Amino acid sequence: MSLHTEYRPKTFEEVIGQKHVIASLEKVVKDNKAHTFLLTGPAGTGKTTIARILANLFAGGNSDASNIEEIDAAKHSGADDIRAVVSRTQYRALGKSPVRCIVVDECHKLSSAAWTILLKPTEEPPEHVYWIFCSTDPGKMPKANQTRCIRYDLKPVDETLIYSWLCEVADAEKLESSEEVLEAIAENCGGSPRQALVFLETCKYAETAADALRLMRSAGQSKEIIDLCRFLITERGRTWVAAVKLIKSMGDFEAESARIVICNYIAAVLLNTTNENKAQYLLRVLDCFRTPYQQSDKLAPLLLSVGLALGLDV
Repeated sequence: MSLHTEYRPKTFEEVIGQKHVIASLEKVVKDNKAHTFLLTGPAGTGKTTIARILANLFAGGNSDASNIEEIDAAKHSGADDIRAVVSRTQYRALGKSPVRCIVVDECHKLSSAAWTILLKPTEEPPEHVYWIFCSTDPGKMPKANQTRCIRYDLKPVDETLIYSWLCEVADAEKLESSEEVLEAIAENCGGSPRQALVFLETCKYAETAADALRLMRSAGQSKEIIDLCRFLITERGRTWVAAVKLIKSMGDFEAESARIVICNYIAAVLLNTTNENKAQYLLRVLDCFRTPYQQSDKLAPLLLSVGLALGLDV
C-alpha cells in the first residue's frame, strides 16, 4: 500500500491543518441539522478525506459501502447520471446505519442540467440523506446551488506542520530520511499532505536535500515532459500522432505529476506573455489540465486533457 493511501486520515484528529474547518464541522455534526456541504480547496488538501470522515460520523461511525456513494463528476456529469443518484436516495441504506451520504468529487464538472436536477434534493433532502460536494474550482458551480450548501474552504497546509508530520511518518516507517530531506519535501509539496507523502516515497533513499530535489524534479519534470509542455504551447503544427509519440517517450511516470508540471510550465509562460491573443490561447490550454487526476485512472485523464488542448472533439 502506498504511503498516501496508508496514512489517509480516518478521523478529524488525524487531519493535518484545516483547524478552522474541523472545529466548525465538529459542531455541525453534533447539531446534525445541515445536510448539504461544499468543500473547496487545492488538490491534495483533504476535501475527499474530510467528506469520507463526515459520512462515517453521520452514519454513527458504522459506515460501509451502502452508506457512502462517491460520484466522479468528471466522468458522470450528465443529467441522467445525477437523476439516477437522486432516485437511489429515496431508499435508506441497508446495514447498521440507514444514512446515505453522496460525495460528488470535482462537482464543478457537472452539467447545468445536472445542477438544476439537484436544486430540490439538496435544499430539502430526506432525513437520512447527506450531500457533500468537493471542488477545486467552485466558481464554476451555479450560485443557486452554492446557496444550498454550507461551504468550507480548505487552505494549503503550512510547511512546518507538514514537516512535523513527515517526521512522524518517517519514524513509523523506519525510514532513515534526514531532516534536510524532509524539509525539502515539506517546502516543495505545495501545501499538499498527499503530495508530501508521494515525494517521501520517491525520496526515501535520498541522502541529501539536493538528491531529494533531483528526485522530486525527475518524478514530474523529465526532459520528455518539458518537451510535451513546449509542444502544447505551440499553436501550429500540433497533431495527435505527435502528442502520443511524446507521451510514449516519457516512459513510466505518474500522470498527476506530469499534470502539475504542465500547469506550472504554462503558468510561467503566461506570466511573461504580453500578447493578448497568445495569453487567451495559453489560458484555454491551461484550463484543459486544471482538474487533478486519480491515480487509478492511469494515463486516461492525461490523454483526455491533451486531446482537449489540441482542440479535438471529445
